[in-house]
Amino acid sequence: MKIDLPPTSADNPPIFTSLEACRAWQQALPLTNPIQVQAQLLRQLHVLNRYSLPVETRLAMLETLREAVHFVQEEGEKKFSGKPLPLAPPDQAAFDALQSLWQAFITGYLRCIESCQAGNGSPKAETPMICQRALAALAENQLDIVRAGHQPGEDHWRMVLQLYACAEAQGVATIPVDDNLHAGQPMTPASTFAEMMLLAAAGLHELLPRQQLWVMRWARRWSGKIKILSAPPELRTPALPLCVDLEGSIPASFKPLAGPGARWLETTELRKSLKKRLTLLAKGDPADTPARLGLGEDCQQPICGEVLRRIYPRWVKGGIMRRYERHPMKGICRFVAGIDVIHYYLSGHRPFKPPGSISADDLRRQRDELATFGRIAARFEEEYSRNHGYQLESWEVVEDWGLLDQSSGGLLLMRPLAQSGGRLGIGQMVAVQPAGTSGLLLGMVRWAQISGDNLAAGVQLIPGEPVPAAVRATGVMATQEKHKPAFVLPPLEALKLPASLILLSGSFKPERIVEVWTEQGSREVKLKSIIDRGAGFERVSYEEMPGR
Repeated sequence: MKIDLPPTSADNPPIFTSLEACRAWQQALPLTNPIQVQAQLLRQLHVLNRYSLPVETRLAMLETLREAVHFVQEEGEKKFSGKPLPLAPPDQAAFDALQSLWQAFITGYLRCIESCQAGNGSPKAETPMICQRALAALAENQLDIVRAGHQPGEDHWRMVLQLYACAEAQGVATIPVDDNLHAGQPMTPASTFAEMMLLAAAGLHELLPRQQLWVMRWARRWSGKIKILSAPPELRTPALPLCVDLEGSIPASFKPLAGPGARWLETTELRKSLKKRLTLLAKGDPADTPARLGLGEDCQQPICGEVLRRIYPRWVKGGIMRRYERHPMKGICRFVAGIDVIHYYLSGHRPFKPPGSISADDLRRQRDELATFGRIAARFEEEYSRNHGYQLESWEVVEDWGLLDQSSGGLLLMRPLAQSGGRLGIGQMVAVQPAGTSGLLLGMVRWAQISGDNLAAGVQLIPGEPVPAAVRATGVMATQEKHKPAFVLPPLEALKLPASLILLSGSFKPERIVEVWTEQGSREVKLKSIIDRGAGFERVSYEEMPGR
């Protein structure tokens, strides 16, 4: 492995120069103040990485500091994980600090590899742990990059691939190393490498933070089932191998490769584990809980099964196949985010006003304007829009986005980070109007990430022309309940979709009767079932109440 690091020296030593001193310093760290500890660790690692030490001592010090490094990094990750993009300045600062510490920590292991390659120390005794720990630190760094809304770049993958190639060259790729940070579960350089390839293939940026944690746990648990081969495996089962070039700079994919650096990640055993659990979950036996199937105590159905079904083709079946033909398109798309804002624009630039809340004077004015001009003047509403910061942003439609299921399509949108605009998070409700179309269409953000100097977002469209509405529960116990903004979507026979309502989160109860008010009048409907959920809203089916 070619390592390009500045030379070390005995000048400017760190606070600790022996293992005993390192342990004493680490124990004195004020862990109740993670930000301070993070800065102290970063400072000492920078000095340590420039100081000459025997490889055994350096590795032992890194092992001593490893628990503290992971603790402060986990605390720092909470500040930006799952946050809307682009990150707010404090969240971005937290991410930048994590990146700096990971890079310093990884550099420490590179120093160890450098010493081993130079013949200093005991390479055969130390190299398995050095390679595994360096790859494990890169894996944690990889996850934080994705959590912050980015994708790891070529430099990251080049380092990962070279480290694994180094482990192979040293003959230590399959030697297990105990890992006290993961319940003592033995890990090899090969299994840690396979874990990173699985995480890269899983599309973590499309998942919520807790779902990301599930997939991370599954990738670590099942990475040992992956066999890394230097020749293509015989395809005796439906499991397809992931392919990676150790001389390249991108993660594994299902694209066939050739050359001396080509490696195949054989997934037969992984497919068996996934298929077995998917089959049991599909049967719906209450005894076959996700926890009992080894998926995790925090995994809940049906979301757990949905996530498992989602990663199954990405890990063993050749990736996600589009159900429908793509129709590339370009142009400017009008875009607005947030339920209140969408309701405002769909209502003709009028703020949400529950039925009965309009004064007699306003009602008289609106009737006069309708009779005279055929519309209601928007002068008051435009002032409301300015005061509340409502605006239709301009995004670029890059191409149509992959259809997620047979009832919905989507768009891939992009805008420059330098362009002012709102922040986006997974599950957020948006409304879009691509060029050449009339009216706004509802959608939900399925993923968002930073791509170069742009913010990109995949938006799943919600079929049907939305009608702004106001909804409140009926009955004796709900007489004082206020109307809340909602949207009515018509039934679509061609897609076999029932009529539905989009309500604020927490509004749905099975068989609940609600009053729905639109400009066409008021009626009562009975809520039936949840169709979809997002951040702050629920899409539910309903049926009309006869004679009411």
